[in-house]
Amino acid sequence: MSDLHTELSRLQAIGAAFYAGKTGRDEARSTVIDLIFGRLKCSRVSLWRFDGEPGSLSLLCFASKVAGQCLVTTESHLLEAEYAAYFDGLLNTGTYVSVDAMRDPALQPMRANYLGPNNVLSMLDAAFMVNGRAFGMVCCEQTDAMRQWRADEIVDLRAIVGKLALLMASARDEALWAVPSQPMLPMLPIEA
Repeated sequence: MSDLHTELSRLQAIGAAFYAGKTGRDEARSTVIDLIFGRLKCSRVSLWRFDGEPGSLSLLCFASKVAGQCLVTTESHLLEAEYAAYFDGLLNTGTYVSVDAMRDPALQPMRANYLGPNNVLSMLDAAFMVNGRAFGMVCCEQTDAMRQWRADEIVDLRAIVGKLALLMASARDEALWAVPSQPMLPMLPIEA
């Protein structure tokens, strides 16, 4: 496994090439996903962003890749109203870890429409955060066997996603700022 600091430097180079117009958006996304594959050795990686209006948000998958295959840009949605427990879990901690996705109570609504058709057995998700707000996430899935995600893998994915969010925010990435966001910790009503 390569050094995380080296990979974070590679992310910076990928971002610099993209923002300088030397690589296209899909090429940059594919390269970032490949870097995540190299680090976590998972079956599939997907990139998601929030979509819709506050109160009826969804997560939109805009890029995904199965290990060893080409980038797919076919879009799919997870609706906040249908997957509230999952959204809350992701937004409360910035990560969502499931060793047994098919038996995870928070993921139960996803079984028929997403987990089953994609053979997702385990998943590790990390939110893109800027100034305490989540703009989307990276989802790492295991499809060949259930996987116990190690603490260092969770930390590594958080570091990668944090670096990506920092690069996008510092470059004033139009795609980032056009996306609705959610507070990382759901805001509690103020009592009078």
